[in-house]
Amino acid sequence: MVKKEAMQAEINIGMIGHVDHGKTSLVKALTTKWTDTHSEELKKGISIRLGYADATFYNCDKAKGSEGYNATGKCEGIGEAKVLRKVSFVDAPGHETLMATMLSGAALMDGAVLVIAANESCPQPSTAEHLMALSIAGVKNVVVAQNKIDLVDLKRAKESYSEIEKFLKEYGYEGAPIIPIAANFGTNIDLLIEAIEKHIPTKKKDDSKPLKAFIVRSFDINKPGTKIENLKGGVLGGSIIQGKMKIGDVIEVGPMDNGKTFETKITSIGIEGGGMLKEAKAGGLIAFGTKIDPFFTKNDEMRGQVVGKKGTLPAPTKNIKVKVKLLKRLIDNMKTDLKANEFVVLAIGTSTTVGQIIKNAGQDEFEIATNSFVIVEKGENVAISKRDPSGWRLSAYGTIQ
Repeated sequence: MVKKEAMQAEINIGMIGHVDHGKTSLVKALTTKWTDTHSEELKKGISIRLGYADATFYNCDKAKGSEGYNATGKCEGIGEAKVLRKVSFVDAPGHETLMATMLSGAALMDGAVLVIAANESCPQPSTAEHLMALSIAGVKNVVVAQNKIDLVDLKRAKESYSEIEKFLKEYGYEGAPIIPIAANFGTNIDLLIEAIEKHIPTKKKDDSKPLKAFIVRSFDINKPGTKIENLKGGVLGGSIIQGKMKIGDVIEVGPMDNGKTFETKITSIGIEGGGMLKEAKAGGLIAFGTKIDPFFTKNDEMRGQVVGKKGTLPAPTKNIKVKVKLLKRLIDNMKTDLKANEFVVLAIGTSTTVGQIIKNAGQDEFEIATNSFVIVEKGENVAISKRDPSGWRLSAYGTIQ
């Protein structure tokens, strides 16, 4: 990686919605990066892992209305480009079988662009589940991209718009702006950027709090055949939730399979595109080099880990108590009960784990034994999925007691 001064993104914005509605195409229109890079993603044409890409938004100082908003920095006769801010996009898979991956991404999101295709009825199953997941994660600021307007006539475009308005009102996001776009042709991208800038503000985060970061990717950056003396430590990718980190800091990472945490040192901090930082704070996605054996970081094997300053992480556990609120199913509008001995999938931070309900510990409180160790804090949100005939579905959410 080339060492150069760089600017960290201020905010993580989720790109969410039903499968094949154009999320990844829209990320490419905004950032020029195609986030489906895994071989299975390219083969199947859908996102499987969380994708991410950074974009810098600009506005031309002599432009009228929305025409000056862009992500290229080019103004073409309407003044000079002024930097508004840099953002990170988290591209979440839309397929229902990959809901756990989407939920892990929601833990990082400060706002979201909900992509809804105009050529399909609204809502589709994953559209509703993704919006519920945002609500569970406490994400309130949403912009809707009504995509694929190039594939429908004016009548259908208006019908789709009305369906979206009704859907947003039902799920508590009434008033979210709806921007008709055609991502593949770059149509109305300026209007979408304007809506993002006005409706998804950068949150104020406290740098003085102890470091806490969630990991969503991990890498071995060494090429095959690299000599032992030239090997570099494993790289972790994710987002700082609070506090800050700098090169040379000793950090604590966990949980390990044995229920312990371990220490390592930060050797480098980078951002998407190869830029390097001396220090990073809460905001957009970063990647940081460590002294971890790269064998353990290959192929995202450390996804779901929590990072903190030495001595600050809670002890890993396999037993949690959760105060639960059940969600209504989209198809029949019924709530699904949780029962003792039942297996569920839990999304906590960026980690997902299978758990078994041990007992009802009180009114709406359940004690759950997890298959793997987790690091949790009191008040932290948990998303709970149950199996039904079509697969694992988001069924409830709760808070750690």
